[in-house]
Amino acid sequence: MDDDKRPLSASQLTTYSMCPRKYRFRYVDRLPVEHRPAALGFGRAVHSALEALHLARLDGETLEPSRLVRLFRADWQSEVDQGLSYKANESANMLRWYGEQLVHEYAKWLGDRKLVAAEQPFEIDLVDPETGEVYDERIRGYFDVIFEGDVVGEVKTVARRYDEGTLARKIQLSAYAYAWRQMRGRDPSILVIELLKQREPQVVEATAERSTEDDAFFVRLALDVADAVDAGAFPPNPGWLCGDCEFANACRRFRGAPALCGADVPHRVGDMVPVGALLSSVMADAERSATPP
Repeated sequence: MDDDKRPLSASQLTTYSMCPRKYRFRYVDRLPVEHRPAALGFGRAVHSALEALHLARLDGETLEPSRLVRLFRADWQSEVDQGLSYKANESANMLRWYGEQLVHEYAKWLGDRKLVAAEQPFEIDLVDPETGEVYDERIRGYFDVIFEGDVVGEVKTVARRYDEGTLARKIQLSAYAYAWRQMRGRDPSILVIELLKQREPQVVEATAERSTEDDAFFVRLALDVADAVDAGAFPPNPGWLCGDCEFANACRRFRGAPALCGADVPHRVGDMVPVGALLSSVMADAERSATPP
């Protein structure tokens, strides 16, 4: 492998695991997205507001909930102005209301918890925790927030709570646990802070555990992805995620099929192809490409 290979991020590993072809479009071909899901813009706006709250706290300042809500509104409006695609049960006003409630609830949840850092970047070598072998690849990312006692907090905006299986499989959480142990030499406690977009928005927490054996699995997973990328292996992985994919038309054109919605995917759900139709079409393309002439 090349020594100057770009570091891998948890997002890259997750994307490749979900769909190698999407990885190619995003990280290799660097194609512009065809549309921006509202959930992505919503998460960015919420995270931006919470980052301001964390940094103010670290500076010894108090950020009143009303000001926090105003920060979210401004960030959300910026996301809306850039164009977002909404699901059938979503609207800009509805998501704005959710965001206002959630950042306010988060401020209450945070209370007087002691913060150590926020938005802390890391970039470290991949090292086999069992053999000590140091690999060429590196892993990088950001810790959302760090609390006293080696507690690494990861903030998620979700529609429903993660179950135990989902928490156990999250590559991002494995990356954070591995990075913390490598950087600090101590076991972290991964605190997943879930901001629930429900009729009554609320903030709940869950703990994800990772062992040194999990670290070894994570390192091997990262190396396998790096090897696959080096080999140019980017097969499609048709599934339910196709319906909201930011590269759906690029995926069809890659196989010589016409775009479903014209040159670009519109930014309004009412104009978008139903999930079932899009999924069936993408799967048909994949099946045809896998059939020998």
